[in-house]
Amino acid sequence: MELEVKFHLPSEADASLEGHSTLQSVDVRQAHEVTTYFDTPAGDLVREGLNLRVRRHGMRHVQTLKLDGRHNGAFARNEWEWPVRTESPNLDLLAGTPAAALLSKAAALQPVFVTDVQRTTRTLRRDGATIEAAVDRGRIDAGEATEKICELELELKDGDPDAVYRLAAMLHADVPMTLGAESKADRGWRLRTGRAREAVKQVGVELPSDATAAEAFRRIVNGVLAHLMANQPAAATGDAEGVHQMRVAIRRLRAALMLFRPQLESHAEARFTEALRDLGRIFGEARDWDVFCMEMLVSAEEHGVATSWLDLLRGPAEAQRRAAHARVVNEMQRPALTAVVLGLAEWGAPGGSARHVPLADLAPQLVSRLEHKVLRRGGHHINRCLEEELHALRKALKKLRYSIEFLAPLYRHKEVKSYLRGCKRLLKQLGMLNDAVVTVALAEQLGGERRAELAPAVAALAGWAADRQRKARRHIQEDWHAFRSVPLPTH
Repeated sequence: MELEVKFHLPSEADASLEGHSTLQSVDVRQAHEVTTYFDTPAGDLVREGLNLRVRRHGMRHVQTLKLDGRHNGAFARNEWEWPVRTESPNLDLLAGTPAAALLSKAAALQPVFVTDVQRTTRTLRRDGATIEAAVDRGRIDAGEATEKICELELELKDGDPDAVYRLAAMLHADVPMTLGAESKADRGWRLRTGRAREAVKQVGVELPSDATAAEAFRRIVNGVLAHLMANQPAAATGDAEGVHQMRVAIRRLRAALMLFRPQLESHAEARFTEALRDLGRIFGEARDWDVFCMEMLVSAEEHGVATSWLDLLRGPAEAQRRAAHARVVNEMQRPALTAVVLGLAEWGAPGGSARHVPLADLAPQLVSRLEHKVLRRGGHHINRCLEEELHALRKALKKLRYSIEFLAPLYRHKEVKSYLRGCKRLLKQLGMLNDAVVTVALAEQLGGERRAELAPAVAALAGWAADRQRKARRHIQEDWHAFRSVPLPTH
């Protein structure tokens, strides 16, 4: 299992990094490395999250197979490595790896792209761990396309993984650089195909039945961090689904903190929650404009709102959407996101006596606390709730839903499925209501000096949204009572 934190280094960061006190008085090694990545013509390996390469160091050749880290966290990947005699892969060595079955049925391998880098390596001893700090400068060549490489990799060789995160956080605090969400292989495939990396959904978290609270919290947080970082490349290109998935990941991180709050150190939890809330606002604004432009205006037109009215809103709305996405891109380049990711990756553990308590023993009280909050928000007369109260119910219910999904491996599958079905049905109606409310609020922001000119168009859209709200409210009471009738899952 390889644990590695990667940073992209802008040109202005070079001098700051090289002169950093941590990297002084340490032996420096220089190496020229040429690495060829292989796959089948159909891309059978990359489709399964696998990358196969042969790297040349002078006269030596090393073959490496890597599996992406979606199941292992944001910074961990499975890795297999062998010395080989030539620059071509030895398929016999892949026996027993995830690549073996794929290649036994696939066409012959072919080179896909090449990286050519000058690597500067320092080996550090910190906090009882051995960490390799490597700066790579060079390029990726994929057919006619090429891209510059300038990045820092911090790889744990042995010892406590937290030492890597602490070193990364310290360097990040002093040197202007951003986390690298794309590996060299990801970037090579993007160059080769001309397609940006697509958004990905969260994968399930594996929780052993005997996991302690501390182990479970760390597994859950690392899994969501992997989801967050995996969608950064897509979001950076303005991809609406990439932004949405990053927003979902931010919400799921907040849900994990809320679930384990009674077992977490309060000051650290409060800081992380506040930082995630700030990030959530920026991503949420972009998501709201995406929904407005790509869903609400389309739906309003399909349900009879005059195209001529909606066309008056589309131009100003798209301008707002582009501006919101620009703020997302800017935020991803600022220190806050990197600081949150590194901090959570390193922190990740309840303290005190609960640290060693089996999660199965703690889970009922953790989840019932969230359910109680949901039931209190909805009350016995949900049809009388104001829009603000229903919005608060929706947020509480989302946290409960995510928490049940986190803990699903501990519960009976049928009970989880039944409970989540009720959650999602109610959330759908609450979401429809919220989208209608947000649609009117966003429409009222449009126009600038043309507010009077756009007033009839806003009025037409508001009339459609009000009808949508009424329809959602009619279903909310029924779905609320159905949700309340289903007990929490048990194990």
